Amino acid sequence: MKHDTVASLFFLGIWILVVFNSCGPENPEEISVPLATQKKIDSLNSYYDFAFKDSNDKEKKLDALDHFLKGTKVFNFDSLQYKGFILQTKLLSKYGNTPKAIEQSYRLLELAKKNNDSFYMGKALYKLGLYNKRLDNYIEAFQFYNEAFKINRNIKDSIIAGKCLLEMSNVQRALGDHNASKTTATDGLKYLENSTEYRIMSGLYHGISISFKELGNQEEALLWNSKILHLCNDSIAKKYIGVHNLPIFKNTRANILAEQQKYAESIRILQALLKDKNVLENEIDYAQVLSNLGYIKFLQNPKNPESETMLLQALDIREQEEDIFGLYNSNIHLTKYYRDKNIEKAKHHAYKAYQSLEGFEDYEALLEVLTLITELNPDSLEDHQRFKDASLKLMQLRKKTREIYAPTRFENESLLKQNEEKNLKISEVRNQNTIYLLGILLLVTGIGFVIYFFRQQMRYLNQENKIIQFQASYETETRIAKRLHDELGNDIFQVMMQYQNDPHDPQIKDKLNKSYIKARDISRENNEFEIGDTYAEELNNMLQNYTQNGIRLIAIGFDTIDWNKLDKTIKITVYRVLQELMTNMQKHSKASLVKLVFSNTKDFLNLNTQITA
Repeated sequence: MKHDTVASLFFLGIWILVVFNSCGPENPEEISVPLATQKKIDSLNSYYDFAFKDSNDKEKKLDALDHFLKGTKVFNFDSLQYKGFILQTKLLSKYGNTPKAIEQSYRLLELAKKNNDSFYMGKALYKLGLYNKRLDNYIEAFQFYNEAFKINRNIKDSIIAGKCLLEMSNVQRALGDHNASKTTATDGLKYLENSTEYRIMSGLYHGISISFKELGNQEEALLWNSKILHLCNDSIAKKYIGVHNLPIFKNTRANILAEQQKYAESIRILQALLKDKNVLENEIDYAQVLSNLGYIKFLQNPKNPESETMLLQALDIREQEEDIFGLYNSNIHLTKYYRDKNIEKAKHHAYKAYQSLEGFEDYEALLEVLTLITELNPDSLEDHQRFKDASLKLMQLRKKTREIYAPTRFENESLLKQNEEKNLKISEVRNQNTIYLLGILLLVTGIGFVIYFFRQQMRYLNQENKIIQFQASYETETRIAKRLHDELGNDIFQVMMQYQNDPHDPQIKDKLNKSYIKARDISRENNEFEIGDTYAEELNNMLQNYTQNGIRLIAIGFDTIDWNKLDKTIKITVYRVLQELMTNMQKHSKASLVKLVFSNTKDFLNLNTQITA
């Protein structure tokens, strides 16, 4: 069936190509763009090309894009408008004008909705999620990512769907909802099965690893981190993930090992990273590794003199680089370092960490630093109130993201269930067709055998005794037809009825196998045989075929008969009589021993049988 399907599709494809070629224009100029329109497009593209070039002035690039978009709107070139909005929003975000990028992303979304273009609707929604996240508008970002995910899921773009779930998981992790983040990231992996989107996959693995770490399950955290590093062993995957991202994953591994109090192993990783070319070329990355190394050395030995030097050096680098979140982390490390050594310095760095978050709605980080502040300054009612407000706000944000994704996740499960049911129905139809086909095949085979046998017998009868052999042939044919109807036909009908009642009944396969064996036995019983020099050997082989299921056969006097001297008609009669006898014996008796006695007296061949149960 499979080969027939492939062949049909092959010829169908050829037919479609022929039809399309015959219907297509003979002259390519008939489908070309009119010259006047082409000139307008070329003129507009000159603005786009200028804006696309990195070396041009940013203000002039944005101005060129404005001209490009105005022209595309006047001439109603929607495809060019899409291209213009994509580049414009990218440049606006790059140059720090995120609010304007959001505004133009809305215009892209409106255009896509007007044209009912799901592809660009998905792109616009993804951009709105991206730019809102940069402004710490977490709920808005999560909503847009969720809408982008649903559109890409529905248009079967599994790669972008998985990417949206990665970003949604990152938002949930930023809000400290690590259980939800882990679940969303795991859902994302389902859309990337058997894909080569290594960068997205590594992001999902990384998110799951961090979530397990924050939830206190360091073994699972290490397992998922190992998946990333294993992925990076492949040179192609490593290229897609980016060599510059490897220190991030190794730094996370060091932190996980530190949580397991495997300080020596953690320190070895961080010390190696300080010599890594990619880390040395990036001051922010270098400061991060240095700060982590100083803090973990402190955890290993609180009296380690190197720790304070490393932590302060990292803080100095981050101040020079104006790394806001880096400054927060450095001050947190120094707060914990000085907590039991110098309470005033600990408070100083705690409040510095708090101040670095001013203007950002990072409630997870805010809650962390306020926890330290209230421990260091337990009498401050103001700090306790701040902690309470941040905690409440964080809980509300987490609740909203879960409420947004819960219906979507239910839709995912419903779609998955529908697909499973659809595949099950297809499988059932295929099984039913297979059963019917096998039944028809067996019947056709039986009928074909009857016709073939009848023709062979007729040919033989014409050479021998026509009247006698015709009667024997007719009787044999009638017997075979009766057996096909009574035994094989009834069995197949019962299998069909049983399949209709319960397609999954395991007995169906066994009954089909028994029907096949019956068909084979009928064929074997009625095969032609040699009546020449090898007749005795064929007769003996036929008799031995029935010695199954513990039945013993003894042939006395078989070798004393000169079979070559016997008439052909007698040979045929002996063969068929013994065959019928042995068949009936096997079916209807419970014989354990069958004795055949052959003897020759004058012109007679005597045959006596004795069956013992």
